[in-house]
Amino acid sequence: MKVCRDVEEWIQENVEQEVEQQEERCKDWPWPLSWLCSIVTFIVKIVVVVVTKVIRVVCEIVNVIANAIAALFNLVLAIPILGPAIKALIRVFTAVLSYFVGLVDGLGRLIGIRITKHLRVHVIPLCEGVVPLANEEHLAAAMTETARILYARAQIRVHVTFHEPILNPPENALRIGTGVDLIADEAWLKGSWHQLQTIKLFEANFWSLIGLGQPVIVYVVREVGYDGPGTVVGASGGFFTDWVAVERDSVVDRVAANAAGMALTPITPFPPTVQSSTVPPSTPNVLYFSNGKYVIAHEICHSLGLLGHANSGAGDLMAASNISGDSLSPFQVGVVRSSAHVTFV
Repeated sequence: MKVCRDVEEWIQENVEQEVEQQEERCKDWPWPLSWLCSIVTFIVKIVVVVVTKVIRVVCEIVNVIANAIAALFNLVLAIPILGPAIKALIRVFTAVLSYFVGLVDGLGRLIGIRITKHLRVHVIPLCEGVVPLANEEHLAAAMTETARILYARAQIRVHVTFHEPILNPPENALRIGTGVDLIADEAWLKGSWHQLQTIKLFEANFWSLIGLGQPVIVYVVREVGYDGPGTVVGASGGFFTDWVAVERDSVVDRVAANAAGMALTPITPFPPTVQSSTVPPSTPNVLYFSNGKYVIAHEICHSLGLLGHANSGAGDLMAASNISGDSLSPFQVGVVRSSAHVTFV
């Protein structure tokens, strides 16, 4: 289990490393102190290794039980209307709690205490039938840039997990609404579908249920908004949902992918037209070259609490359209670092 591996790695990087450093310092001590020091550090090293393994085993057992129970409760949250309403209340409570704790982090940053925080992101492309809109190799560059932006601007380290494209998703999952449409969709069957995808990410069930430390899911879809591809390139329900959606052609350089032998299929129009396809795959997708490298980071920041585009202009990551930079104000940094999605470990 990843959370257990993270705990084990933290112990190895901090406790074991400190023991090894002390072992080196022992060599500079006069005999017999150096000899006694070496014996003590050797014993401590063995104890740390044994305790680490015990913690790992106990952690994995507890983790499996907790996620199994949480998965059952998350099934209830997949019930239309009732589930989203309950989840929204949980998210509001955890958001308030998280932002209160974030005040401490903000005060620490003001006096120079800058601690790296962590965000887990799952990237899930959809398929048109059984044909993937994209694969990991198509999306790696966009996620690398997203990770760079969030660390450079907010000192948030992004841990990315890529998943296999979902085969035969329902047609409405390929088309995500915005604004009122998104709220209505999330409250009805489309919201149930998204909740079921979260349950499939077994290790995320417990954190998703309590609304703290849960990962953000990035869905790669055909269309965002209901006015045709390219009108709106991304959507997020803010902290009320655990996912964002981006249009494939806004985050993937189609020409470069084809040139590298990673051919992408054309986006099929909806509703279907007489023609068999729309833009040929060899034609540059203007969306990617205009603001593609910022889209995923922009939408993730919405899910981390930046709900609007107020006071954002040229060069700002949260600009409403034509994003040309990745700047975040100190206030915006404080908001995203205080999100319930973002943790210290």
